[in-house]
Amino acid sequence: MEIRSTRIPLSIVKNHFLTYPKNLPEYFKNIPPLYNSKNPRTKTPRSCSGFLNLYARSVVFTSPFDIQVNFEDDRWEAFVGAGDLGNQTVSDVPFQQFLQYKDNGKYKAILKFGFNITVQSKYPLHLNNPWWSLNNFEVVPGVLNTIKHPLDLNFFMPVEKHVQVLKIKQGTPLYLISSENNADLKISFTEKPFNYNLINGLQYRFSTLKDMFLGRKFYD
Repeated sequence: MEIRSTRIPLSIVKNHFLTYPKNLPEYFKNIPPLYNSKNPRTKTPRSCSGFLNLYARSVVFTSPFDIQVNFEDDRWEAFVGAGDLGNQTVSDVPFQQFLQYKDNGKYKAILKFGFNITVQSKYPLHLNNPWWSLNNFEVVPGVLNTIKHPLDLNFFMPVEKHVQVLKIKQGTPLYLISSENNADLKISFTEKPFNYNLINGLQYRFSTLKDMFLGRKFYD
């Protein structure tokens, strides 16, 4: 998996891609294998293969910045870090693009986060909510088809209607990155930026869906 960054120096970016066992939630070290040492059936996540496999086979991406988003009525304002590197990190998904098609009483907005970090892998990459980190937010899952060329490592976050202030500290787990295959994947960080203008599609056409759609995987 090859990672590039056009905004944040790679010396900083490297600190925010965590592999096993560094990617385990902070509280994990305080959990015993059994919550009742006299009863071998009282297992905790520390002895759960499902939990351990999730992290052993995933990379956790953590926030490079302190982020705060304030909401007031139908407006919002984002503050990212203390300098120019945080500019353009947060945007929103237009209401007409998704939420208007689903009558819901839960969400008032969907935010998009991008850090000008690109990733490329010879296998599709899955982005999932890091539920076990017990954040005060959730992220929307997705799959990136980066087989032919790099893609931005951005993600979406639904905001519940009661939220007035959203705070994300630097180092907070944002999502889990995993792959569809069983092969070992090595992470490499590349200094040379990728020129998207060389790709006939992303910069030249309105839609690249037919190029990026991976197709059906499961059959009955």
